[in-house]
Amino acid sequence: MSDLQLLFLVLALLYGWECACWINRGSVAFRSWWGWHWKAAHPGTLLGNQRGGFVFVHPLPPLGTVFTGTQFPLSQSPDAVLACVATSVNPTGRPVQNGNCFAWSEIKSLEARGKKVLLNGEPLFKASAPGFAAKMAQTLRQVRDGTKTEREKLIRQTLNQGFDTLQITQQWQEFKRQTSSLRLVTNALFIYLFAVSPLIIWRFGFQRTWPFLLAVLLALTFAIAMLFRRGHKKFYPDAEDERFTHFLIIFLSPVTAIRACDALSRPLLEAYHPLALANVFCPTERFEAMARSYWREILCPALPICPREDRLALETERYWRAVLQDAAGQFLKRSGIDTDALNQPPLPADDTCLSYCPRCLAQFTAREGICVDCGGLALAPFATAGPASFGQTNRRSRLESAG
Repeated sequence: MSDLQLLFLVLALLYGWECACWINRGSVAFRSWWGWHWKAAHPGTLLGNQRGGFVFVHPLPPLGTVFTGTQFPLSQSPDAVLACVATSVNPTGRPVQNGNCFAWSEIKSLEARGKKVLLNGEPLFKASAPGFAAKMAQTLRQVRDGTKTEREKLIRQTLNQGFDTLQITQQWQEFKRQTSSLRLVTNALFIYLFAVSPLIIWRFGFQRTWPFLLAVLLALTFAIAMLFRRGHKKFYPDAEDERFTHFLIIFLSPVTAIRACDALSRPLLEAYHPLALANVFCPTERFEAMARSYWREILCPALPICPREDRLALETERYWRAVLQDAAGQFLKRSGIDTDALNQPPLPADDTCLSYCPRCLAQFTAREGICVDCGGLALAPFATAGPASFGQTNRRSRLESAG
């Protein structure tokens, strides 16, 4: 293998690494190759840990798009905030949570430092992006500074905003409009780097062509860096340090520049709930499957529900899950889904199956017992009637209707 062949092999490997996105547990990635067929992707277990895992985006032109949605990472009540949520949007379970609980009256300072949200100078939780951490800190400060009645209103308002599909659709349309030129140049760079350059070197030789090849490469990466900077300033105006860092890396690294759109899109919709993103982007059957699974999570989360046994923490978790159930239930009804049908038992696999787990739907031959996989959740006996159908709807994706 020649030195040039080795160089292109290294570039290809580095580009493959750029196509791997680290996603925190508690988040769901939504990826598409052409921009209209979307799939939800959860953090992997093979290439991951208790905090997150890798999700791979489409590596070939037109390079695709990836978004992430995150469930609200904290439980709140008018009295306290708890660094734990009982529900999980990922099939592998909840993310790592420290379970710290603070009464609002105890909180003197709330700030975001990078990806971390600090409460009284101590880490409360770590977000996946600095922008999301800053937004969380601002939301918590607003709740802390309100009266008890105002806190209840703000908590419900925050949850409802996470299910706002109209805002999601509008932001997606604006993102497509703002990044059309950037997407064109990044695809041109991919073709130039992995197709045109090797062809020119093979035909005319490296010694004769390297000044021209380098000049075109620098022109493309600089154009991408400038377009990225403009888009980042539009969508994340306060993230100046992050913008400069990305700008510099994109200009100096061609393989990073090819995935510049991912750096813009990934945190764009992070504040919205994954269920709302699935409603906008995914086909009806995939949205309904996620809705069925998440509704069971709200009603029957895995044990232990709360890592702390003190009264304030237990009441905060209970209050938060009740408000979440109300917000998610209203959202599902607006989406044309009967929430009563979501909690119907499965059909018994055979005559020996007498009970099932209300969370994971695993079936058991004993009439009473617990599901070990769900932390010791009590089994539910099968009813005599079969499950109701899951309310197939003719709902069209808001994404398609928006054009």
